[in-house]
Amino acid sequence: MELSKGKISAFQFFTMLFLSRTLTTVTYLSSYTENIRLSDMLIQPFFRIIIGSIIMIPLYFLYKRNTDKNLLDIVNSKSKLVARGLSIIFVLFFFYFTVVTIARLDLFAGTIVFPETDLTYILIFAIVLCCYGAFLGFEALGRSSVISSAFVIPALIFIMITLVKKVDFLNLTPIFYNGVTPVVKVAIDSVGQTVEYAIIALALPRVTGNVKKGFFIWLISQTFLMAVMFFFACTVMGNFASTQLFPFHTLASLAEFAMFSRLDAIFTSVWIMCAFIKAGLLIYLQSDILTTYFGKFRRTTFIFAIGIITIIANLFVSGQIKWFNFIDNSMIKIVLTLITVVLIPLLVLMLFRKEKRVCEKLE
Repeated sequence: MELSKGKISAFQFFTMLFLSRTLTTVTYLSSYTENIRLSDMLIQPFFRIIIGSIIMIPLYFLYKRNTDKNLLDIVNSKSKLVARGLSIIFVLFFFYFTVVTIARLDLFAGTIVFPETDLTYILIFAIVLCCYGAFLGFEALGRSSVISSAFVIPALIFIMITLVKKVDFLNLTPIFYNGVTPVVKVAIDSVGQTVEYAIIALALPRVTGNVKKGFFIWLISQTFLMAVMFFFACTVMGNFASTQLFPFHTLASLAEFAMFSRLDAIFTSVWIMCAFIKAGLLIYLQSDILTTYFGKFRRTTFIFAIGIITIIANLFVSGQIKWFNFIDNSMIKIVLTLITVVLIPLLVLMLFRKEKRVCEKLE
């Protein structure tokens, strides 16, 4: 099957997922955490490690039994009809996150970068560029991620280093000021925003090397990045961070180095690189799934169709904050993540267990 062809190394794959998740981190919206103290956001990422590890348990046992097939391929070997139904769920899931990713790009550019400019053509160009990345394929996206990381990681480290002199520990507030429950809730919401878990569910058999080690390095590294960014946001900006739409961009604008008084341009470059990798990967996966299970057209045709629909959807949302808030819904993300990463793999595991019992009885 198409989804089973072509492999990349664990390093390339998890670097790609790191950049994809970094986009979610650096475009964090203060509205996500209205009911939690900023200092508690330093603790919340570590709850994510626990929750993120737990929800991957069904996939771990599923791929422990089947190392050469992805989730949909496994289901397809039992029922082609069910596999097609599940493939539609994954396509819609990835499409939803594609629209949200582009919509956040539009919100960022429209409010921060070009507040007085009509962004229609920029939005269309961004989607076309992401479709081109999807056209290049899985392996090309993996290589691009490694190259991009050579800029993204040093750039983020550089910005954080320049902010050290601005740290004021008096801005810190007591942790768990409102109890543990709000912190855990935000951690769950954060896991729901991590589409990379579903990407792992489909793409893991196409990865060579030590994927278990790669997964935990990815989980810990992106959690550490989140904790560090919130540390600087809290200690440098204090409560002021909660009043900003994109707090981390504001944080970067406060960074100084020699004659350069603002480093937010570097931060924006990081944002754009990560957005290209994430949206390109999501569009690629959609086209690959459709080619595999509804293969009457070539993958290029599906990419073109997905691009057109994405443009229409985002033009509808563009400039409409109420529609952005409607689609960028934490509960929708949590439910979809649980369905694709936990429920479906769990049902497949139960099916295998039932078949095994039947075979044992026949013997």
